[in-house]
Amino acid sequence: MNTIVSIDTLYLHVKYPTKDIYEKFHQEILGVDTRIVKEGFVSGDVVIRNGANGYKLSVWKHDIRAYLTDQVDEMCGDGKGMGIWIQIGPRFLLQHANELHQAINEFLSEIGIDLDYPITISRIDLAVDCLGLNMKDQNPNYWKEGWVGRSKVSKVFFNSRTGDLETICVGSRKSPIYLRIYDKVAESIEKGDYVYWWDVWNKFDGPVTRIEWEIKPKDGNFEKSLTDFRLFNGFTIRELMNYLLDWGKLCVPNSSDSNRNRWEEDRLWIELQEQLEEWLDGVEWPSSRYGKEFKGVSEAYLKSVSGTLSGAMARLNPKDPNLISMIEGLEDSGENMEKIMRIAKLKAERIKRL
Repeated sequence: MNTIVSIDTLYLHVKYPTKDIYEKFHQEILGVDTRIVKEGFVSGDVVIRNGANGYKLSVWKHDIRAYLTDQVDEMCGDGKGMGIWIQIGPRFLLQHANELHQAINEFLSEIGIDLDYPITISRIDLAVDCLGLNMKDQNPNYWKEGWVGRSKVSKVFFNSRTGDLETICVGSRKSPIYLRIYDKVAESIEKGDYVYWWDVWNKFDGPVTRIEWEIKPKDGNFEKSLTDFRLFNGFTIRELMNYLLDWGKLCVPNSSDSNRNRWEEDRLWIELQEQLEEWLDGVEWPSSRYGKEFKGVSEAYLKSVSGTLSGAMARLNPKDPNLISMIEGLEDSGENMEKIMRIAKLKAERIKRL
């Protein structure tokens, strides 16, 4: 098995405050048949189409596109506008892998944005194409039993015509991290871009299974180099890969050991990490999901707090346990909210400095 790593899709948000860019392109399609706009209205080197996700129109150039709306800060108030949403596909990302910032700035300049506005990363799709790994050989039940991580195998899809396994999903698309393992050859044939990927795979003619993580950096509380596009670089994506390889892994089920974290990694996951060693180029450390603002709030601590609160509610009002009667009971014992808040503020000042 050989592997090829790529960023499949990148979603950016430009904090653009005025509606002039939207109005510029909206003027061009006034009076144009809506069916033409749906398919795409050619304007110079770009194509204007309908919008999505609340944005009224979009401007495309190959597989990079900007979604525009007049609902920006100028209309909605400072910080309340939608700005501009940029979606970048794999062809653009592969073509400009070594000059990504420059290429995106050139596209923004082409649609009329010449000044430097804050750009945040809202989603990254990081993919590993495993050449020679056949999705048909995977056992979904083995994945369900052997997957060890924060999320579980959530969905499994089979080809409706052949019955072959095509996709295994881990987690939820609403979560900060969502993983799909799927037959990339079957998907590329269905989408009609197999020839393109065949070229990316150096003319490899065989099964290709893609392992693809969808990451929402801000929702996942990742460090700033994964949320601020200006700081995003080759080290950043390698640190992220290290984190993802440990976020969840395929292991060999061991019924004699109830601690799944001690299970040995499956040979597939071991080989995947071996294959990625050269690409990682010496970067051995993972990204942080907490950065400098991490306060040590572990799952165990939260469970402890929950247990203390529920116990206090039950003890202070056994007939009708609730938060209000608990606070009243504390006040009757001399532990009023003013005292509690004063102590909390002192502790917070100490925590911020430790």
